[in-house]
Amino acid sequence: SGAINGLAGADQRCRMLAALAGLPRFDTFRAWLSTAESAAADRLLHSHGRYVLVNTLVVAENWDGLVSGTLLHPIDVDEMSQTQSTRSWTGTLATGQPAFESDFCDGWTSFSGDFTGGTGIVPAVDATWSFFGESSCDFDLHLICIEQ
Repeated sequence: SGAINGLAGADQRCRMLAALAGLPRFDTFRAWLSTAESAAADRLLHSHGRYVLVNTLVVAENWDGLVSGTLLHPIDVDEMSQTQSTRSWTGTLATGQPAFESDFCDGWTSFSGDFTGGTGIVPAVDATWSFFGESSCDFDLHLICIEQ
């Protein structure tokens, strides 16, 4: 659900999943997630290096490629390299800025159907990878976690 204890809780979930998967530098992972007050672009490092999935497929050559609106490969595998084809909580446009029409699941603290949160389409390579539309916060969706 959208109740992930805010941005800090989402980042902690990313670190925990990375640690459980045995990923190196697990403690550097952060969620691609925004609130009305905090853009994902401001929370994450803007790498000059490649963004690569755990299965070694390249998503983007650098930060500019990540936020360009077109990915080289979808972000469609989880920390265990299992293919996913659902939606993910983001609250974020492909530019890394907040999707302001979102309720952000009440700061990513609510699992109530009374709120909505912005979602992206996991198998997409166009801008909808990050923001496609709203979902009710009572759905259980994935997060996109990025190593810093």
